[in-house]
Amino acid sequence: MPDSTINAPSTSLKQAAGMCGITEIADDRWAILEAYCLLLWEWNSRINLTRHTNFDLFARRDLLDSWHLANLLKQGEEVLDIGTGGGVPGVVLAILRPDLQLTLCDSVGKKAKAVESIVRSLDLPIPVHPTHVQKVLDDFRYDSLVVRAVGPLTKICVWLEDYWHTFGRLLAIKGPKWVEERGDARHRGFLKSIELRKADSYLMPDTHAESVILQLRKLRPGEKSTE
Repeated sequence: MPDSTINAPSTSLKQAAGMCGITEIADDRWAILEAYCLLLWEWNSRINLTRHTNFDLFARRDLLDSWHLANLLKQGEEVLDIGTGGGVPGVVLAILRPDLQLTLCDSVGKKAKAVESIVRSLDLPIPVHPTHVQKVLDDFRYDSLVVRAVGPLTKICVWLEDYWHTFGRLLAIKGPKWVEERGDARHRGFLKSIELRKADSYLMPDTHAESVILQLRKLRPGEKSTE
């Protein structure tokens, strides 16, 4: 008789995360992460914010990406999440790493309104800007920009073309097509003075697909890329 527990849905985020190899999260963070999930899914019933509407899907994609990203950020960094949508990775980063100073932006007003309500409910000190990233960078400076699922590298480079001096680096979560995206961005001349390197890579659970985190930064005059 088949084991009915095989592939049974996880009953907690911690359980789902453990199945993905995510264990090094402080005990006091799990309740906040679960509360975030529930708020996100509640809002998702009104506007489209995520397709990951159970603990297993959330852990395999949103939490896994954010966890790997959190491990690349230094103590106390000021971080801007571009096109945050429902708050991934920005809100998750703020929960995993309360030492970070997170800011979120999204040009879609209803998404910014939803995530602002979520961070307010969680009592997280996260500013949310309902505008394009360029408007934010006109007024503020950051150590790192983070981005996931907002478009190809060429599109992101167009947005940031005149703003590389306003932040230290860009960390972009990408899937298997990142090599093609890099080639297109190079062909169009967007990476002439930009160093791009793979900062991390990891397999997505239950697939053969690799996710990567790319680091892009503006080269200083006379500096050569180490890529």
